[in-house]
Amino acid sequence: MDLDKVMDEVGHFGKFQGLCYFLLSFSIFYAAIAGLSYAFTTANVKYRCRIAECDAEEAIYQPEWLRNAVPFNDDKPSSCERYLSRSNSTSADGFPINNETSCLPDTFDNSSMVKCRDWVFDNEEWTIANEWKFTSCFEKQWRLTIVGTVNNIGQFVGFPLAGYFSDRVGRKKTLLVSIIVTCLLGVLRSFAWCYEAFLFFEFVVAGFSGGIYNSGFILGMELVGPRARVIGGAVISCFYSAGMVLLAAVALWVKNWRILQAIYAPGLICFVYYWILPESVRWLQSQGRTEEVKTIMLRAAKINGVKLSEQEFSKFELSPVVAKTEDETPVQKRSNSDAFKRIFKSKILLARLINCAFCWITNSFVYIGLSLSAVSVGGDKYTNFILVAVVEIPAYAVTPFFSDRFGRRLSLCVSLLIAGVCCVAFAFIPEGYDTAKLVVFLAGKFAITIAFTVVYVFTAELFPTELRHSMLGTCSMVGRIGSIIAPQTPLLAEIYKALPFFLFGGISVASGLLILLIPETLNQKLPDTVEEAENLGKRQNT
Repeated sequence: MDLDKVMDEVGHFGKFQGLCYFLLSFSIFYAAIAGLSYAFTTANVKYRCRIAECDAEEAIYQPEWLRNAVPFNDDKPSSCERYLSRSNSTSADGFPINNETSCLPDTFDNSSMVKCRDWVFDNEEWTIANEWKFTSCFEKQWRLTIVGTVNNIGQFVGFPLAGYFSDRVGRKKTLLVSIIVTCLLGVLRSFAWCYEAFLFFEFVVAGFSGGIYNSGFILGMELVGPRARVIGGAVISCFYSAGMVLLAAVALWVKNWRILQAIYAPGLICFVYYWILPESVRWLQSQGRTEEVKTIMLRAAKINGVKLSEQEFSKFELSPVVAKTEDETPVQKRSNSDAFKRIFKSKILLARLINCAFCWITNSFVYIGLSLSAVSVGGDKYTNFILVAVVEIPAYAVTPFFSDRFGRRLSLCVSLLIAGVCCVAFAFIPEGYDTAKLVVFLAGKFAITIAFTVVYVFTAELFPTELRHSMLGTCSMVGRIGSIIAPQTPLLAEIYKALPFFLFGGISVASGLLILLIPETLNQKLPDTVEEAENLGKRQNT
């Protein structure tokens, strides 16, 4: 049974697929939330030295007398230094004896500075920084930045495991387990009793969330026809951006990392998907479960308001054919592990896998790197985060047009080249040209978003059904190397301010040119076997 031909009658993207994507949207929200919540749970908050001579036990961040005791820079109190006190005006427990007289200007010697030993945090926002008093003064700042690395390592581990189980037990079951466990652990993280416990929850939540996006993406891709694959990929990507906006909006509202974890609670309702969300028809077909394929496709035809022709309907009535050798001995079905080994035995597919993996590293590296650089756009971190998310939506909207008109390969190549040129151009724009910097920055973010959207679809179309999720999971896993390295690029700016953008630009251009070595998949039948995947480029050239 050729499912692509059946889809021609059922509908490539009708009401049935729309309902499925509506259900998938809710789960995709949590892929964004679990993958990026650390931007708010580990955010830096304002802090300054605790002045024992003046501060009460419940001190406020910026009292009127503070300029007498702490140096200011751009109307902000110093975080790690204070003026030397001329006298001891504190009691034995360290609290002030007389606030009215101990905080006058002549109490402190503003020509002598001392390092802070304790701090007062601005409690307008509550993150793990003021929860466990992490500051940059005693080199504890790394405890905040390492959380993002732990999150990406969790996803690095989770992606291939999700792919392994998805290709064996099904896309739907993998998706359901991933989202239910992710949301359950996300809620439990609000009770983290220490920093180490928080890190543990960050790792396991990210690990299980790795199965949400890929499982949902593959499931959505395999429920639509060939002409709707890019549209489907763009729709799912928009759901991810919407999840980013939702995360920032809730974080802005609560401004407390423990309360923020309640955002995971509604996701537990996804257990009902077991009864209402269909399994991938392509995966079912690869497993020989023809009756279930028939049930789903007939249901899709009914909801889409079409009636299958007798010719297409009869294909469901055919019993699966068991291949036999010349001596009538049934041929054993090739196991998934055997097929996986054949990827590494095939020079064509191995080279394709390496090229795709490098493209994933590039996209992750540049995408995350530009997202982290968004603070230079202006405004507070909540506004910046929402801006970065919103600018992606028009990129997702135009991706289907370019990808379906010019092909996946050319669209991916050109978008990477544009992203690279924009990054290099941004590095050359002098300070003071803020509008020009903003336009070039957003153009680069726009281009890399298109590239990231196309690479998902392109990768899924390049490998056979029996290994599609495994290969996508492998590329996603390797791509996390870029995500892990990207947060360290600000260190390069200390050597040379423009160096990170030169790095972003160089790797984007290199990957854009290398992707031309991969065959086009536009309007090609999704390969179901290793042989069909190997012949993808050959068919195109004949």
